[in-house]
Amino acid sequence: MSITRRQFLGYATGAVTAGLPRLLPLDPTSRRCVLLDLNERGCFRESVSGYESALTSAGVRWMPGDARWISPARCAVLIVPAALEIPPPVVRVIMSCLQTGASVILESGAGFAADRDYRAHRIALRDYLQLQIEAPVDLWPDNSSQRIPYVDYSWPRPAKVRDFTCVVPIGRQAGEVIARVDGLSVALKRSSGRGNLIFLGSPLGPALWAGDAEARRWLLDCLGAAGGEGV
Repeated sequence: MSITRRQFLGYATGAVTAGLPRLLPLDPTSRRCVLLDLNERGCFRESVSGYESALTSAGVRWMPGDARWISPARCAVLIVPAALEIPPPVVRVIMSCLQTGASVILESGAGFAADRDYRAHRIALRDYLQLQIEAPVDLWPDNSSQRIPYVDYSWPRPAKVRDFTCVVPIGRQAGEVIARVDGLSVALKRSSGRGNLIFLGSPLGPALWAGDAEARRWLLDCLGAAGGEGV
């Protein structure tokens, strides 16, 4: 592809809306938002840092998680940033959280993956979570293009978030498409167990890291909607 992650962050930072207001946290309960850092090559550090920054600045009650000790009963929302390899312990904690009524935000990190890693990612999503994805698409194949790509979110509220990366489109399957870009479906919400699985084929974390106001508002609205749906 023709644009790097560092280039994306530079473009995104330059496009940020200044003066992002402090947003309201989730209702303080014993259940929290848990950020699961897979701590592997497919998990962009910028993406993890983006979620950490956005959650902290908004006053959300969150905690870092490890798949070995996460208690699903204490998890209101589980966020898995820029996942590529999804080992069995992570699959188990995702499924357990969904069964206990949590919402799981699973962000794909396959847009920058080598072909071999992408294929393993696609198989894991298909076999473990029944998610169908398609080959990554470069939103900005020509760096000289003046067109800025926007991901249009329709849930939980309309939002436009800039994305200068490769996205991972989703195939036709059960669930509600909640985001599109350039005619591609790139995010899905689906009921699973007692909770909701929210799959993001367009990485939100780097935009959060760059301070993108729309990205941060969308994340907070998403967490609020999750809390309002009984999680």
